[in-house]
Amino acid sequence: MEFDLYHLGPIALSAFVVGFFKTTFSMGTGILLVPILVLWWPARFVMGVISVIMWSTDFVTLPMFWRKWEGRLVRLMVPGFVIGIFIGTTLLVNIPEAAFRRVIGAGALIFAGIQAWGEVRGGLPTPRVGTAAGLGLGILGGTTSALTHSGGLVLSLFYLSQGLEKTAVVASIIATWVFVNPVKVISFWVAGIVNLKIFIACVAAVPLAFLGGWIGKHVLQRLSQRAFNLSLLCLAFVAGLRLLLG
Repeated sequence: MEFDLYHLGPIALSAFVVGFFKTTFSMGTGILLVPILVLWWPARFVMGVISVIMWSTDFVTLPMFWRKWEGRLVRLMVPGFVIGIFIGTTLLVNIPEAAFRRVIGAGALIFAGIQAWGEVRGGLPTPRVGTAAGLGLGILGGTTSALTHSGGLVLSLFYLSQGLEKTAVVASIIATWVFVNPVKVISFWVAGIVNLKIFIACVAAVPLAFLGGWIGKHVLQRLSQRAFNLSLLCLAFVAGLRLLLG
């Protein structure tokens, strides 16, 4: 694979936008970034790039929420996520490119719709889910994560259902990613979605994530969180619809 501006562009953009979203709109990666990048670049390449960027930036946010997570629930979700990542990677490798782009488009519409509903109604509904459902939800979340990088929605709904307060929910999601994102990168590597060139280029682009995070914090000082989120969700809806309709 020859690396030129065509391939370096989404790597740099992904690093910047992932950092930006981590200080603004926590679920923007799968809902907005993936469907927009897939409009111009091959879907599997985009998925591989974002997997490495997400993994390499996890350790930046972890110290901010150190020991604020609910370890029991994180341990409950991780095994299912690992299984789901393997399932999702298998599907990712075998789905034709055109069909996979439509999968991403449909996922963007579904998740953007759910998130927008939460913004309009003042928050996502708290589901009634027992801990026994953790493994099944983990498999669903891992599969979704491998296919569209949108597993965070499943995680947030599960942790909210267990009565965790906001900080504990965010901390538990981050702690879960610290365990499962390396599995995703390895799974993608074995499947040929990530290679050494992509890995090195993504890690080298991490400083752009810091820049994106810094700019994101300043953007939020000028815009209301709700208006900002709804604007991004509208963009995600348009991108998802464009992918779905081909």
